[in-house]
Amino acid sequence: MTVFIASLFLPYTIDFQATELRHARRKSSSSSSRGEGRIIGRLADTNRKHHSKSISLSLTPGATTDDERIFKPYVSRSAGEIPAADDPNGPGPSEPRTVSWGQSRKFNQPRLKTSLHPGPSILSRPDPGDDVDNPPYLDGPADVFSSEEEHGSPRALLSELDWVVKAAEQGNGGLRNAINAAEEAGMLTDKMWVGTLGMPTDSLRDGTRASIFETLEDEYESLAVFVRDSEFEGHYTHFCRAVLWPAFHYQMQESPRHTEYDDYSWKQYVKVNEAFAKIIAAYWRPGDSIWVHDYHLLLLPGMLRERLPKAEIGFFMHTAFPSSEIFRCLNARDALLKGLLGADLIGFQTEEYCYHFLQSCIRLLRLEVSVDGVQLDRRFVHVKNMPIGVDVKSLDALRRTTHVKDWIANITSRYKGKHLIVARDRLDAPGGIKQKLLAYELFLKKYPKWREKVVLVQVASASELPELEAQVSKIAMRINSVYSSLTHQPLVLLRQDISYSQFLALMSVADIFMVTSLREGMNLSSHDYIHCQDGILASQRHGSLILSEFTGSASLFSGHELLVNPWDYKEVADAINKALSMTPEQKERNWQFLLEKQTPHTAIAWFNSFHTALTNAHSTQLSRELSQVSLLSVKAVKEAYDNSSSRLFFLEDDGIIAPQNGSSTDLIALLERLLADPQNTVYVTSSKSPEQLDSALEALSTKVGLIAENGCFKREVGSSTWKTLVDMEKAKDWRNGIRKVIQYYHERTEGSEMEERRCLMNFCYEHAHDPEIAGRQASSLADQINGTRGSEAIRVVLSQGAVSVEPLDVSKAKAAESVLRQLPRTPDFVFVAGGARGDEALFRWANRLHAEQMIPSVTTLTVGSHATEAKAV
Repeated sequence: MTVFIASLFLPYTIDFQATELRHARRKSSSSSSRGEGRIIGRLADTNRKHHSKSISLSLTPGATTDDERIFKPYVSRSAGEIPAADDPNGPGPSEPRTVSWGQSRKFNQPRLKTSLHPGPSILSRPDPGDDVDNPPYLDGPADVFSSEEEHGSPRALLSELDWVVKAAEQGNGGLRNAINAAEEAGMLTDKMWVGTLGMPTDSLRDGTRASIFETLEDEYESLAVFVRDSEFEGHYTHFCRAVLWPAFHYQMQESPRHTEYDDYSWKQYVKVNEAFAKIIAAYWRPGDSIWVHDYHLLLLPGMLRERLPKAEIGFFMHTAFPSSEIFRCLNARDALLKGLLGADLIGFQTEEYCYHFLQSCIRLLRLEVSVDGVQLDRRFVHVKNMPIGVDVKSLDALRRTTHVKDWIANITSRYKGKHLIVARDRLDAPGGIKQKLLAYELFLKKYPKWREKVVLVQVASASELPELEAQVSKIAMRINSVYSSLTHQPLVLLRQDISYSQFLALMSVADIFMVTSLREGMNLSSHDYIHCQDGILASQRHGSLILSEFTGSASLFSGHELLVNPWDYKEVADAINKALSMTPEQKERNWQFLLEKQTPHTAIAWFNSFHTALTNAHSTQLSRELSQVSLLSVKAVKEAYDNSSSRLFFLEDDGIIAPQNGSSTDLIALLERLLADPQNTVYVTSSKSPEQLDSALEALSTKVGLIAENGCFKREVGSSTWKTLVDMEKAKDWRNGIRKVIQYYHERTEGSEMEERRCLMNFCYEHAHDPEIAGRQASSLADQINGTRGSEAIRVVLSQGAVSVEPLDVSKAKAAESVLRQLPRTPDFVFVAGGARGDEALFRWANRLHAEQMIPSVTTLTVGSHATEAKAV
């Protein structure tokens, strides 16, 4: 069995050999000749032998520069600085670096061709349907230089015949480490990565693409997805990064000119997802499993389900998932949700994200959901919380490299006698760097005793938001201007990524690791820091973690005393002081607390959890599909019936009781024939109230047993007294509040009905005057009840034309179990028939009796058309 792991970026990329260095001429068209098999590309800084100047870090404004200069810029590090990170088969950073697509300075790769970007106005946009056929970006008259190249910067002629596979800068390092760990543990034996190369490919010849594809497939278990550069840029830069990423991190764009408001980037997003679906479908074979990862590929599960109806498909969201209030603002909201629902299993980092997704399904698609997932017409999509962790083994391997140890010694010497605070974030709005610096500034003002003793080293990835970068630079300048001295600089702002060896060294010697993200899916760097503070490689140990409560990791470390609200600058400033003032015993106690919380959530534990959950979800789905359910064998049932001595029947009231609470004469006669045999015990199950059942089945007197309101009440055979199976006092507590909510929507939905039974409450809109408005009202009602129920043990069930609210701790299955326990003898024949959603639990219960060999003969029969647990139809 092959596991296809679909992620936007492969763990690998291509590094081309530079054959010649050329300088661009402004809009020149005279360079018409080119070498055979050569392409124009970016020349990695490590190979710029013709440069008189090297790339340097952007230094902290208003400060000295010695602190910055001890850190080599990530882009100019030598290839051997940390060999494990460059090894295509080796481990990588837990958190991905932010590298602008098509602008790698580490590898020699083709340049990004100037493409048709969305303009600033929706009124001046070419028709998105016009598919501009862009010629390959080769050296010649059609060459278009970037602004950098127009001013004389060198460009390279790269050989298409001389290239090597390298570990990619982009991609999900945490996922890659988890997969590698599973392979080493023998849990994964056959895999195939599916993704893009993370570089422009338009200029590559067909032969070069084929050669790269073949090498990656044969030697690196990878399928390379090739799309046009313009498609990828529209997908990644203009939809993923400019629309989805901000929205998923609660940063909505307000300008009506934003690309979210036209479908240019959306069309490219669809095309890239289709490219993934096409190649996976071509290689998939029965028995294979498909794992889809992150927000770049939200449509892929649905596309694969259309092509491969029987495939095992799982999706895991590594980022945060926003509340339904935010998600509903996206133009493509319905399509994105439907794409996700093509999976058998959808995994999220936290329970909060699961809840937000389920609420979006209720509110936007009006689907029936439970705490376990989403019920579709013919499928059930499981939704589960399974946080990813770090691979301790690979992390230790990286920590023990010579360069990490050298950097630990270097940094320890440079900051001797100082308390070091370390942070590494994206320089974007959700990263929270601005809020962190403002809190740090307040800390320096409020606690002057620390001013000469503390240094904050903030690593900030390249910014995509010039306005934010300017604000951060202004704050940094103000901090260093006010609090710097001739011998001390309180803030080191590295506006460029550093190597992972340097980052590991920083985490090993830091007194505090500070995360102030405004929203983040998990933040595995905090997990790395906890592990690095074991004191094995440095004298510093048991450092303090200041963690934003808006990260996914905060849910794992619930109870940690240094969880902060990054918007509360005073709270963050006080947390810094508290962390610095702790005794060694307090620090060790806090560190042990975090380590114990983190230990169960490793990369390999996540792999095992996701693999097991997906296998179970897919198996359950296959067993519930109607195509897998056999037609009822009347002959077999009759034979089992005749050979049994004690029989138990559970029959749903649908068809037995007429719409106006009357009864069907024919079915009543059939029931009487069953009841005439003393070996038969018959129960009728229903969502109706006890009073309604008494009235409808009055002709049968007490010969038949009754289960009312989906298991809240039962009337045993031979008795006229109803027994309560639910705590009525608790029911009264939630009913009063729910009644007001349903009444509110009933009054605003013309033609709807409000039905209140002893335990169940229904909002019925089947006969509403405006079905469209009524449907929206029903979704809103379900969303509101789910959002405000708190700790109340109730569930909301959306069905065709109704919203029902019922107790969570009762079901027809539990009522049936109580009936079985009270029978004088255990039956050897059980027959269950029904078609309502509530009957699925009853089917599952009866099937379990047979599987555990408690009942010799069990028949479960569905009369519905949805996916079912019943064994016959």
